[in-house]
Amino acid sequence: MAASSRKPKECSKSELILGNLAIILWIGLGAFSCWLFFPWAGLVYFAVVAFLVFYEIGKHGCVTCYYCKTCTIGIGKLPELFFRKTGTANVNRRALKLFLPVYFLLTLIPVALFGFSIYQEFEAYKVGLLVAVLAFSVYTGIVRRKNLIP
Repeated sequence: MAASSRKPKECSKSELILGNLAIILWIGLGAFSCWLFFPWAGLVYFAVVAFLVFYEIGKHGCVTCYYCKTCTIGIGKLPELFFRKTGTANVNRRALKLFLPVYFLLTLIPVALFGFSIYQEFEAYKVGLLVAVLAFSVYTGIVRRKNLIP
C-alpha cells in the first residue's frame, strides 16, 4: 500500500485514554485470575500480555504511524482494533494474525481460572470479575468476529 493511499488518523484524547485503560483493565483482570493461584504467574501473565498487546500489536501493528496527525506509536489503533468494527484499516497482517492468540490469552485463561476458583470457593467478587472478563470478551468477540473466525 502506497503512503499516499494511507489515511492518517487523528485520535481523540478521550478515546485514546479510555480505550487503553479498558485494555489495561482487561489485562489486569487476567493477571488477577492468575494471581489467585500463584502471584508470580499473575506478574508474568501481565508482562507477557501487555508486551504482546502494546508492543507487538500496538507499536509494530500500525502501518501509518509516521503519517498520522497525532502519532501515538500505535496506541491510538488499539482501542479501535479491540472495540470498533472499523479498527483494521491501518493494521498490518502480522498484528491481525497475532490478534487471535492474544484474544484467547485475554479470554480463555481468565475465564477458566476464575471459573475454577469459583468452583473451589464461591465468593461474589470472583463472579463479578468473571462477568467483567466475559463482558470484554463477548463485546470484542462480536466486534472482531471476522478476525477471530479463520
